[in-house]
Amino acid sequence: MKYTLTILLAVAFTFLNAQDNPMKYGVDTNYALPDGIQVDTIAPRINTSSITGKKIDTDELIKLGPVVVIFYRGEWCPVCNKYLSELNESLPEITEKGATVLVISPELLENAQKTQKETKSDFIFVSDTSLQILKDYDVLFDVTEKYQKKIKMFLRSDIAENNGKEKAQLPIPATYIIGTNGKIIFKQFDYNYKNRASAEDILNIL
Repeated sequence: MKYTLTILLAVAFTFLNAQDNPMKYGVDTNYALPDGIQVDTIAPRINTSSITGKKIDTDELIKLGPVVVIFYRGEWCPVCNKYLSELNESLPEITEKGATVLVISPELLENAQKTQKETKSDFIFVSDTSLQILKDYDVLFDVTEKYQKKIKMFLRSDIAENNGKEKAQLPIPATYIIGTNGKIIFKQFDYNYKNRASAEDILNIL
């Protein structure tokens, strides 16, 4: 019995350590961890303006086709910039499916504009400085002090300052697709910011 228990504990320990620790990606685990809203639930309404001043209302957009909602971390994030730049190459195929693509971050308007320029992308960018959309989609987390220092040292950027806040918070770079019925029909959510929904993933759902 004791031997069996030891084996089980060893297997459990190996499994847990094989999982990515959220803290590795800057997530402060002293606070409630985001889990993202689930597939088949009604998508929270996004009623705001884009960085160009265009009115955005997902209740209206889904009448025209699916809506792809992508959260990214900020203009300072090279992984985000590379991802958005590459995904933009597939944007014509995505829009041919009747879909609208919204990319959202908590960064200030001027920094979101830098992201659009840096990535040379044609998505609809939204600067969610109120953090309401991030909260509605359950992607917002507090950033550890250690990770903030890492970003300052290696990327010469201050997360809180980039967002115009005193507290450093970021979204899990998740992707959701809202169907024309108003429900979430696809969710990609990963603490590891290097793992993103591919153009193929998105097109397969659309």
